[in-house]
Amino acid sequence: MKKQRLKDLLWVLIFLAGCLFSIRAEEPARQGPVWPLSAVARGRGETPKGGEAGTVEEAVSASAETGTTLLAPGTRSPYKIVERSDWSRYDNGRYVGHVYREVRASILPGLTRLPASGPDTLWYRGNFFVLEETLRDMRQSAQAVDAVIPVSFGITGKGEFTIEEDQGFPSLRGFPAFPQEPVKTGAQWRAPGRRAVDPLNEGQPVVVPMTVEYEYQGIELYRDIPVHRIFAKYASRYQQSGPGFNQVQGAHEVDILIRVSDGIPLLMRDLLDETYTWSDGSKVRFRGFTLTFGEGIVPLDRNSLSVAIEKTLKSEPAAAGPVPSSGGTGDPAMGAAGIDVVEVDEGLRLTLRDARFYPDSDEFLPAERPRLDLIAQVLRQISGRTFLVEGHTAAVGYPSGEMELSLKRAKRMVDELVGRGIAPERFIYKGWGGTKPLGDNANEAGRAKNRRVEITILE
Repeated sequence: MKKQRLKDLLWVLIFLAGCLFSIRAEEPARQGPVWPLSAVARGRGETPKGGEAGTVEEAVSASAETGTTLLAPGTRSPYKIVERSDWSRYDNGRYVGHVYREVRASILPGLTRLPASGPDTLWYRGNFFVLEETLRDMRQSAQAVDAVIPVSFGITGKGEFTIEEDQGFPSLRGFPAFPQEPVKTGAQWRAPGRRAVDPLNEGQPVVVPMTVEYEYQGIELYRDIPVHRIFAKYASRYQQSGPGFNQVQGAHEVDILIRVSDGIPLLMRDLLDETYTWSDGSKVRFRGFTLTFGEGIVPLDRNSLSVAIEKTLKSEPAAAGPVPSSGGTGDPAMGAAGIDVVEVDEGLRLTLRDARFYPDSDEFLPAERPRLDLIAQVLRQISGRTFLVEGHTAAVGYPSGEMELSLKRAKRMVDELVGRGIAPERFIYKGWGGTKPLGDNANEAGRAKNRRVEITILE
């Protein structure tokens, strides 16, 4: 039995070693869009259909006539990703702890183009949510948001990027890239790409070039779904004299799984070991892995959902309790029960206006319970969406305290809704203090309008 286990282990080691060989071919490559966007990957001559192939054999048979597969970028499908990083951090050679990072994004086909863009440029828009860095895995909990970053970018037919107000997202550009011709299992190619990095989250991303070596490894099953497997690797070797770090060195090995039926990238697993050096000689090393999960999405039917929410709000007047009298409630545009429903870029937003808390506290007054019940009733009817909860305060001259209080109030709203039957992992939350006023802080009516909690149903 022990000999058999040793033999099995030996075969595993041989297999792993085979995955690490050097790829030398340099065929011309077509640039993939960017990780958040779909890529068509299908048998040569096959027309993608709805649904998923049931077996690997069925997927392989789609390209049986030629034995090749065409990997081609470029669809206009809405897409969302969740990127989770699990790294060990070393400062100047000393292990200082474990780092968990998470980024979420929803990317939609853009509705506008820049005047200077060409006719073959596809435009996309969306939002990246950078979650609070933690020292433990928080996937089953509501998570605080460090930054909300709106993005708008275009990709030409050649894979060239145009990004408005580049803030480092999307971070991968021209990766993955695909060869011009159909490929067989074992095919290898090389292509350039770029990556925006900001190792200490200082808000100063640096775009680092990279040359990536790829190998097509064929079709397999991932969670009972036929997928194309692509292996990629690249080295990080870059020096600069600008702000932030001066040098980065390291290596990445990436497994990419692309759904056969429609070309959506389902998973990217990046094993990395990377060291950043600053001008004073200090070094920070990250070693671990980043998992990126992809999924196609159906765009939010905002009109229908808005009508349904308004109907629910108006159908429960008794449950809603008295509407707050401050903050301009005579405005006919204000929603029922003191809850406004408006369309925003991120999705559909519910605003609990003039949110009533105990003074300088995150505890709701008892009179707010009916409105909290009503909001929970609305959200329980919505499946498959993430909710962004944002707290706001009046600005009365204490910015740091206001920011802290707004975050606590956003978290309290999450806790109240979780207590009413909504799963905690569906929430992310952020506090803005008094930085986004709706009214004049010089008078009570304006301050009441600024004291609010917003819940956005995200795309």
